[in-house]
Amino acid sequence: MPSRQPVLVTGAGGVGRTVIEHLRADDVSVRVLVRRDDDRAAMLRRLGAEVVLGDLTRPETVAAALRDVDRMHFAMPVSRDHLLGATVVATVARAYGELDVLVGMSQMTVSQMTATSTDESHQQRLHWLAEQVLDWSGLPVVHVRPTSFLDNPLFTTLAARSIRDDGTRPPLR
Repeated sequence: MPSRQPVLVTGAGGVGRTVIEHLRADDVSVRVLVRRDDDRAAMLRRLGAEVVLGDLTRPETVAAALRDVDRMHFAMPVSRDHLLGATVVATVARAYGELDVLVGMSQMTVSQMTATSTDESHQQRLHWLAEQVLDWSGLPVVHVRPTSFLDNPLFTTLAARSIRDDGTRPPLR
């Protein structure tokens, strides 16, 4: 029997909003953690999501958002606080949560990294470390490592002409 508890979604920008829209289209209850009660929060409410204010770097707000939640979609925008946010989420979810699954939005390049690799960017390193923390937490984690999404301009605007003309896309270089 499907859960009636809400799915907690963080990072309600482009990807997060798409996740919310798909969940709501399937009549799944959604709780969204946002930092500000602004126009975007109002739009999320119009989609039927429960909006809670908080910050992924503040354990008390993460604990409140996780109340009565058994599934979570964790994502953060590019931030120097990415590792802190992941650590707070893992710590609070382990201590107070009852998660059946935590889906973590990561980066494709993380699969090529090691504990001592040095070629990656600072943000890539934060994603790799965040994955380590989530894995160490013992929570049931699924890492999503996209390379890009089909709404990326590379696949829409830039490739539209060749797709329309001959059904192909230009080579990626």
